[in-house]
Amino acid sequence: MTRVAILGDSLTALSAAHHMLDKISEVDIHIITERAEIGLIGEVPGLTSPWPPCPSHWISEMASQTPNEESTAVRGAWFLKALGIQLSKRGCTFHLRTRVTATSEDEVHFVGAGPMGSNTIPFDHLLDLRPDGQKMAQWHGLVCRTEDAPEAKLSGIRSDGTTEVWAKEAPESNKTTLQKMTWRGGDPASFITEEVGVGKQLAQTIVDTIIHPVEQ
Repeated sequence: MTRVAILGDSLTALSAAHHMLDKISEVDIHIITERAEIGLIGEVPGLTSPWPPCPSHWISEMASQTPNEESTAVRGAWFLKALGIQLSKRGCTFHLRTRVTATSEDEVHFVGAGPMGSNTIPFDHLLDLRPDGQKMAQWHGLVCRTEDAPEAKLSGIRSDGTTEVWAKEAPESNKTTLQKMTWRGGDPASFITEEVGVGKQLAQTIVDTIIHPVEQ
């Protein structure tokens, strides 16, 4: 069975894993991350329309956070968690609290609390999607009840009666804000769409290599 190692747990990484599983049934995917949990830790922009922004079978049950017909946003961290849960159901292996120390031509070397007792993972294909340290613009976000939401170009209504707002300038503190967030990236409005698309493209490159290997 072909083994693919994915370094990082971003939306791009999770999307790439799902796309590969859609295209190739016999693939063993390992996602390696230093974080202790997939999703829920830290917030990312959830502005999206229409829903879903990816194949629906990628997403596990999200209960009250499931977008409805009026929704133009989803809680980003919950969305990531839902993708991770579904990957687990599809047989993907997660190595949490695991730090990659080096990669060679066909092995990932690591230290940490991953499920494997060994300090290496052999692989056939590698996707390194860890943050590269590139300085991106910092955005400030807030969540409040929809009826209390300030006017903003970048905002979205969630199904739970709250609105998510993003701006480059930190919003003034007020008594109706339920959550404040910071995030570094490009455009919050296109974050989900772009990350899912990039994940699919990267995965398809590997899929094409597996299905149509280059003759030596």
